[in-house]
Amino acid sequence: MYLIPLPSKITAQDGLFSIDHNTAIVLDVAQDDNDLETAKLLQQEIKKVIAIKLPIKKMLRSAGNLNENCIYFQYDTMDSGKEAYQLTVRSNKITIAACSNRGFLYGAATLIQLCKISRGEISCVDIVDEPSYSNRGYLLDVSRGRMPTLGTLKKLVDRLALYKINQLQLYMENCLRLDGFEEVWSQTDPFTAEDILELDYYCNIRGVELVPCVATFGHLYDLLHSVGFGKYREMGTARGETFTWYNRMRYSIMNVSDPGSFMLIKGILDQYLPLFRSNKINICCDETFDLGKGKSASMAEKMDYGEMYLFYVNQLVEYLQNLGKEVMIWGDIVKSHPKHLDKLNAQVTCLNWYYDYGATEEVVKIFSDIGLKQYVCPSVSGYSRLVNAYDLSFTNIKEMAKLGHQYHAEGFLNTDWGDCGHINMPALAIPGMIYGASQGWNVEDDRDFSTIDQSISFIEYGDPGKSLVGLLRELSHQDIITFKDLAFFRDAKVYNQTYTDSGSSLYDNAKEEIMQVSENQLKNAVTRSAEIFKSLKQNNIGSYADLQDEMLEYYLAARGVALMQELTLIIKEREYGQNVHPLNAPYELASKLEYWLMDYCQAWRTGSRESELFRIKEFIRQICSILRKYDATVLIKIPDIEVE
Repeated sequence: MYLIPLPSKITAQDGLFSIDHNTAIVLDVAQDDNDLETAKLLQQEIKKVIAIKLPIKKMLRSAGNLNENCIYFQYDTMDSGKEAYQLTVRSNKITIAACSNRGFLYGAATLIQLCKISRGEISCVDIVDEPSYSNRGYLLDVSRGRMPTLGTLKKLVDRLALYKINQLQLYMENCLRLDGFEEVWSQTDPFTAEDILELDYYCNIRGVELVPCVATFGHLYDLLHSVGFGKYREMGTARGETFTWYNRMRYSIMNVSDPGSFMLIKGILDQYLPLFRSNKINICCDETFDLGKGKSASMAEKMDYGEMYLFYVNQLVEYLQNLGKEVMIWGDIVKSHPKHLDKLNAQVTCLNWYYDYGATEEVVKIFSDIGLKQYVCPSVSGYSRLVNAYDLSFTNIKEMAKLGHQYHAEGFLNTDWGDCGHINMPALAIPGMIYGASQGWNVEDDRDFSTIDQSISFIEYGDPGKSLVGLLRELSHQDIITFKDLAFFRDAKVYNQTYTDSGSSLYDNAKEEIMQVSENQLKNAVTRSAEIFKSLKQNNIGSYADLQDEMLEYYLAARGVALMQELTLIIKEREYGQNVHPLNAPYELASKLEYWLMDYCQAWRTGSRESELFRIKEFIRQICSILRKYDATVLIKIPDIEVE
């Protein structure tokens, strides 16, 4: 069975229902506009599969012809949860029974997949289904380089709804046009209030809650490096002044000893919150690395780190709760200071993030033991990479979903971060997003990753060979030296920034990885990436008009991975003096990188605002300058021009 998410209970029956030109989608007379939108979505998706547009009707239950050749939405008072549904396929009728808008939406989503699998010739079946987690979310970083267009976000919302995800968070630092903060957002492509209102409306009709998500403590580089608001920055002007992707994330936290810090964030929240109908808000408050080390040092003499952290966070929480909001924060700081867990406002939901292999019970039970609410939060593992690390991501998602369910977590939030300028392209995150949806809906789904890859390839992409996601997974294995490693190389070479974390030099760590990988490993990765590119190109789905943008990003990823491994060979030889034989002269690789960049920019602009594309361009320009300086004496041959 290729359904994803996998329903809770499937019982096959004899017979077949054939969707044809006489089939109608029939709503109960009592159903509302949201159910009508679901019917229109069902109509649209069936038309994509079999090129037949089904009429939509609304009838009384007493209508005599209800039992013939229709897809009927039937209200049912169900004993199970509000998102449950029952899908019954018989030879003369399909019935979706539910007690809520979302129940009808999710029943329709399963029917759409059955239609894709069978091309409209649907085997009779009884499906009874409801989710493992009532809160199933997806977080998209829109602040660290890439800001999607409104059209791209609506397309994402459609995809989330069809895979039964019911929450979306857009992580924001600097990308909303707020009055009085022009200095912060004027150099970006900010969302307007109207953009958010329109997206919130669209999410609502697709059964997705748009949950506000905004940095309010750390990760505030643009705000706290501005002239007008820099005075609220903890660390003054010494550390992290040079802009790099790492410095942006590391050194910009609020000075909690200044009462003005709370008032500043309150002013942001007062403009931000009215744009959302959700009663939830994620105020983040994670990775407050420098708390107590700068302007608040005197406060740190009287309070320990955890007390200082909660002094500020609880102020924000109290203010927001007085406005009727359910507050979420990232759980990393309170988890690392467990003796203060009981001092956190008991109604706060901790977003318990863990993005590595080997999640253990201790990762999740710490909040459960003390009675704090939590969401478990894995990752699609795309940050700082050209290709998502699918092995890591799928394992992380599965482990966190099972542990969260075991310890009664209230939600499951899959994250898609954009570290290193959001070099990772949106299409590469789709498999991880879908697998997160699958596990958030049904944690009992233990199908192996190969089967999941085939299911996603078939259901999402219509790939008859079911090979696409498997190719992407194999491509991720060729991404040996990642973009992050090369960013650390650039930062040291160009900006003399080497960074120290927990006593370790991040540049030295990246250098060691580059030196340790063998010449043969890198050359094999280049060769295999080229082979994967050809296999992707030969896949028939590249000719589907609605999938060409995604396919172009997969092509770019394959080309980019090969180029990054080729670049590593040159760095090994020219920077670190290793006896290797690069595949290209430095100036030749520079030209290849620049051609790749032009195609990357075109793909970026197809679905994203210009935003911080210039930083990716700057990175490639700097790398190409380094390469050409290696070959400063090489003359580029100019074609002879005949002069008459």
